[in-house]
Parts: sequence; C-alpha cells; structure tokens
Amino acid sequence: MTDNAPRNESQVSYHRRRAEELKSVRNPWETVWRPLADFIEPTRLRLSNTNEGATSRANILDSTGTKSLRTLASGMHSGITSPARPWFRFGTSDPELKDFAPVKTWLSDVEQRMREVFSSSNIYNAFHTGYGDLGQFGQSVGLLVEDEQSTVRMQQLLHGRFWIARDERGRATTLYRTFRWSVQRIVSRFGYSKVSTRIRTLFDQSKYDERFDIWHAVEPRLNRDPSRIDKKNKPFLSNYWEDSDTAGGAGLEMFEESGFDGNPIIAPPWELAGDDHYALSPGQIALGDVKGLQLETKRKWEAIDKKVRPPMTGPTSMRNNPASLLPGSVTYVDDPTGKGYRAAMDVNIDLSHLTADIRDLRDHIREIFYADLFLMLSNMEGIQPRNQFEIAERKEEKLLALGPVLENIYGAQLEPTIDRTFEIMNRRGMLPPPPPDIQNQTLKIEYISILAQAQKAVATGSIERGFAFAGQLAAVKPEVLDKLDGDEAIDVYFDYLGVPPSIVIPDEEVAKVRKARTQRQQMAENAEMMATVAPAAKQGADAAAVLAGAQDNPGGGALLERLGIG
Repeated sequence: MTDNAPRNESQVSYHRRRAEELKSVRNPWETVWRPLADFIEPTRLRLSNTNEGATSRANILDSTGTKSLRTLASGMHSGITSPARPWFRFGTSDPELKDFAPVKTWLSDVEQRMREVFSSSNIYNAFHTGYGDLGQFGQSVGLLVEDEQSTVRMQQLLHGRFWIARDERGRATTLYRTFRWSVQRIVSRFGYSKVSTRIRTLFDQSKYDERFDIWHAVEPRLNRDPSRIDKKNKPFLSNYWEDSDTAGGAGLEMFEESGFDGNPIIAPPWELAGDDHYALSPGQIALGDVKGLQLETKRKWEAIDKKVRPPMTGPTSMRNNPASLLPGSVTYVDDPTGKGYRAAMDVNIDLSHLTADIRDLRDHIREIFYADLFLMLSNMEGIQPRNQFEIAERKEEKLLALGPVLENIYGAQLEPTIDRTFEIMNRRGMLPPPPPDIQNQTLKIEYISILAQAQKAVATGSIERGFAFAGQLAAVKPEVLDKLDGDEAIDVYFDYLGVPPSIVIPDEEVAKVRKARTQRQQMAENAEMMATVAPAAKQGADAAAVLAGAQDNPGGGALLERLGIG
C-alpha cells in the first residue's frame, strides 16, 4: 500500500479519482464565481485550461465594485498585516513568566527575526492578493513552502485552478490543484528522467514552449512510518503527476512523490455556512447591486447619447445626397417643407432620479465591502492612539461586524503562517536558544495590528473611564485609591495598545528600583534628622561643660545658686 491509495489501485489512479470527487463538490460554486469575476474582478478566476491571455472587462461599465474590492484588500492588508509596523507578538501562558527579563528579551528577538523573514519573502504580496480573493470569492488559498533563498514562500492560487476539503474544525487539509507549464519549465523542475516520453521528445526537439497540465495533490498521509523521516513518510503528502488528457493517455506515473512536515495549506474563509468547504463573501452580497449599477449606468449613457445625438428624420429626396450632422457642416437640399433634418422625437429625459439611484447603489457597494471603514483606518498612520479610540467608538458597529472575519483570518491564515515559519526557522537554526525558564512552554500569539487595537480600544476606554471615576471619587474620599493597582493597569493598558514590551520595565526590575529609592529616601531622612538633632546636642554638651567648670571653680556655688541649680 502506497500513501493513501488502496492496495488494488495505483497512487495516480487514486489521485485522479479523488480529484473527480472534489470537482463534484466544487461545481455548484462555479456558477456563483463566474458572475463575480465578470462584474467585479475577472483576473482572479480561471475555470478553463486556457493559455495566458488578456482578461475581458466588457461587463464592467462602472468600476465601483472593483475599486471597493481593492479598497477592502488594501484596508485589510494595512489594518491586519501591515509590513510597516508590528502586527503580532509572542507571549506565554504564564503572565509572570512573560514579564521575566530573559524571557521578554528572547521573545522580542524571535519576533524581530520572523518579521525580517516575512519582509524578505513574498508573504505580504500574497496576503494582499489573498484579501482580495476573500472579499470576492470567500476564501484565499495558498501554499506556504520552504524556500532556499527567502526561508519561506507563499504560492497564492488562482480560483478555478484548485479544489479543497476542510476537516471537522473548518481548516483546509486537502488541496488538489492544476497548472499549465511549458516543457522547459517542467523538465527544469522535475528532471528529464521523471517526465513522460512525450515531454522528453518535445524537449529533445527544442520545442520548449509546448504546454502541459500538471496536477499537484496535498493531503494528510494516512499510511506512513512515523519512525522514518524521508519525504515519503512525512505527515502530509505532496505528489505531482501529468494530466492524462494532455499526455495523450499517459500520465500514469508520478513526477514526484514528496511531503511536508506540517500542513502547508493557508485557506482562511470569510464566512462558512454549515459544513461547506467553500465560503460566502461580501462580493456575493454585493453582486446584485453591482449588476444593477452596470444596468443603470448603461441606461444613463443611452439617455445622454439620445440627448446629445438624437435620432433624426429627413425627406426621402436626401437619401442619396451627401449629408452631415457634424457641428459646422452644411448640407444643401431642396426641401419644400422648409424643415430639413429634424429630430424624430423630443429627448427631454430627467436624469436626476437615475443619478440619485446610481449614487445610492455606489454607497451600498462601498458599505458592503467596508470601504468607508478601511479608508478611515488607512488614514490613521502617525496619529496618536487617542484618535484610534475615537474612531473605534464612532465605528464600533463596523468593527463588531468584522469580528468573526478577523477571527477566521487569525486562526486560519496568520496563526498557521507564524507557526509554520517558526518551525522552519527553528529547524534551520535561525532562532536564538530559548532561556531555560521557557523551555517546554507553549507560546501564545497576540495580534497588535491597527484593527486588533481598534477592537481592544473598547477595553482601554473602560480603563480610562474607571480611573477617571476613581480620581473624582478620591477628591472626597482619598482612601478609595487603595483599591487600584497602578502597575497592573499600566501592563494591561500597554498590552491593549500593543506597546513594544522592550520599553516596559519587568516587575522584578521595578521592585529593585523601588527598593533602592526607598533606601535613598530613608538615608536622606536620617541625614535630615541628624542635622536637626546636632545643634541641640551641641548646646547640651556646652551646657554640661559649663556646669562641670562651675562645680570645679570655688566661686561656682554662687553661680549655681543664681542659675537655680545649686
């Protein structure tokens, strides 16, 4: 038994059968995706095995839907995974351990190294494209693979060229995809000896640009030996083979049998309905408005065209005579009626109602794609955090509507991307050794992007209001301040703001600083007390010396009597 195929079936036959099963699951969704591509963004869908070519936008007369989708993609990219600012950090399940200085330093170092890897790879470009796929089709599908030069690389897939299946938790664990490559590219990738006879023949004839469809399957490997670490025993299989149709009936042998140590499929959904494998999207909601906008735009143009170039009538005597309706031209004709050319109808159309409805449709489309929210968030760069709180308060309902979507992106895109990159970097020795205190500890991922902070702004606002109320109450009852833990308030508040932990002093260091400050204050108080007591002590000592001298002096008795001492 090899990989997932039963004993009586070859691995390629199993994959071809599984691909047909996955196709039957996806087929109903294709009727939904076609109009989305036709009327919003056609470049991200390719349902046929055609070669490269320009994509028609003939159905898009008003680009509001396309621009709104781009705003959504750019807004989610800058609001969730902006390369210009930190958007994640690591923490520990033990809050006290997180504030321990060596652990804090190690976590910060790991975060910085991972951000550098992301910046040097194509991760951010893939994320941006994927957010557009999420908004239009409902899911973004990519493969996060190891790369020799940039450590990791994301292969963002075109809709129509892949089929997926999700597990019981909604995570995509099975991916079948097809792509069309040239002979030269196939031989370069898989090797001359691995490809079919037909491809080798074309390569020998220098026909390098002939194209063939290649299949790739990624799914959990059910039959493997966990004690072995070779490619054919990794937890996820990765198999390539040639499509039998383009191979002329061949394609029964594998190009490559390999695997992955972890799940490389990054496929977050916008919103899953029940146990569906494919998701709902804002594009599906906006499609009716987008179609109506195209129709009304066409009607508006027709009305304007009739007003500018109305249909004309003329005498039959002018049928074969040269005539022109261009501005400044003259047409000579004998016309006993004296009317010449005239409009066939009076075109006096009031476009105000049509224009108003077009404006409403555009506003509806922008709202569905959250364009107003994302444009607002994109203008927050360089603005103080208090403005973020104001924005969150004014747009709280939109942030709440995005909440489930953000959770899907966190759990199905960002977390697996961070986990897999961490594993690859750790295997390559690119991470510093962890301190003993954190070994065998589970790391937590915390998101500190603009959108994550905007969601947390409600909590920071409650902290501010609570302390403001306590301050007012303390004016008449100062002892209420004993109920407040200022240190914990700083930690929680800064945590919600996403303040870098490196600028927050750990608790043990704060305790040392405060102890030293207390000692200095005690020493200062002691010195001040000594300075106050010293003159009195000196006067007492002088008086004692005088008395001692008076007693020793024979005439001193009279002096003592006068002083009332003797």
